[in-house]
Amino acid sequence: MASASRRPTDIVIFGASGDLTRRKILPAIGDLSRDGQIRLLGAGRSAMSQEAFKDLVASATGSQDLAARSGWVQLDYDSPDTYEALKPAVDGDGAPVIYYLATPPATFGSILTGLTHAGLSGRGKDRSIVVEKPLGQDASSARTLNEQLEALFDESQIFRIDHYLAKDTVQNVLAFRFSNSLFEPVWNRTMIESIQITAAEEIDIGRRAGYYDSIGAVRDMVQNHVLQLLALVTMEPPTTFDPSDIRKAKQELLRAVEPLDPATAVRGQYEGYLDAEGVGRDSRRETFAAARLVIENWRWEGVPIFVRTGKALRRQLTEAVIRLRDAPHLRVGGRRQRGIPTLVVIRFQPDEGILLRIGAKRPGSRFEMVPAGMKLEYGRLARQQLPDAYENVLSEVLAGGHTVFPSGKEIERSWEIVDPLLQSWETEGHPELYARGSWGPAAAEDLVTGQGAGRWMTSGDEAGTQ
Repeated sequence: MASASRRPTDIVIFGASGDLTRRKILPAIGDLSRDGQIRLLGAGRSAMSQEAFKDLVASATGSQDLAARSGWVQLDYDSPDTYEALKPAVDGDGAPVIYYLATPPATFGSILTGLTHAGLSGRGKDRSIVVEKPLGQDASSARTLNEQLEALFDESQIFRIDHYLAKDTVQNVLAFRFSNSLFEPVWNRTMIESIQITAAEEIDIGRRAGYYDSIGAVRDMVQNHVLQLLALVTMEPPTTFDPSDIRKAKQELLRAVEPLDPATAVRGQYEGYLDAEGVGRDSRRETFAAARLVIENWRWEGVPIFVRTGKALRRQLTEAVIRLRDAPHLRVGGRRQRGIPTLVVIRFQPDEGILLRIGAKRPGSRFEMVPAGMKLEYGRLARQQLPDAYENVLSEVLAGGHTVFPSGKEIERSWEIVDPLLQSWETEGHPELYARGSWGPAAAEDLVTGQGAGRWMTSGDEAGTQ
């Protein structure tokens, strides 16, 4: 929560009439604006009246006070001259200004050009810019965008959002790994058998076909959220927990990840996707992606790592499952006991927490091993409702911190990792269909079993932590 002593700040949201702004950005700003130090300006193509925008702000934030300090400016993203309308609102009293680009990535370049034309950007000024993912369409476009940003703003003024990184549980991965002597000594190829990361959504694309059919699961989730979670789970200890050192450690890890091989990847499309309004009848866009990753460094040499993400899956779930190598199996009365895999499960959503699945003796006279679990429920540790990730994001922007924001180099490297997969899937074959409410196409299961890594595991199923 911002302090009462903070200077007034102007937040200019491009795309302020859109769904993302209404559902996520405005509620977060509402929670952070109770000290009266935020003024809000919406900017976009819509011919919206001042009263209509104030009503939108009041409805989304529950704050009439913030609504009274809000205004709307209509402009054309592609017409630099229209950005002059912003100058009276943001240049009046020298207050800090945050530009938030809640617009499709294709508009970023035009908005940067418009701000520059109107003299509203600039290094060293009390200006910041926030950009939403996906940052580019591939490695080349990501480099171009970074060059544009860095030409107009200092790195300290640029905030590239990956809202997953702002979840308290994600940041807790660092504390869990590097502050507990029980786990860090075994966090390597010697004791870890495999790593799986799942980012599953129950919902389908809904009314987002215009966006999703041009993006797909790899660009929407793997290039950013999934690879960022992988970096936190597998990176080397940072020199300090300062943002620059955390970024450096993540970047070094991503440098060690081999570009994805289409031969060890699976794409799927849920049944009925082609019937969604706005989707082409012959669309080959993937709504599911799974892949094996290879990290070429000392710590993870030879450890199979799998990631998967998709829409219309069985459960809403984001977690990393780290399977430790099995202990020798016990024999009791000449009978070999079944092995119970030891799992560390880091749950990012829902029910954020860390679970440890171990083997234990079933109560009773017989010696029989059964799965048992120990669980840290992060919400109970906080003793209050965890803040929304967007509230954490905006709080960090207002404070000028960069802990929860990936660097431009991380983003470029992430695109380099997924580009071979994207290039192959854009030109070859069709996705495998899968049923809604399933865990995706059958080939995704074969991807894991074919590598001798057991099968996909999720907490709460028969293989996971109960």
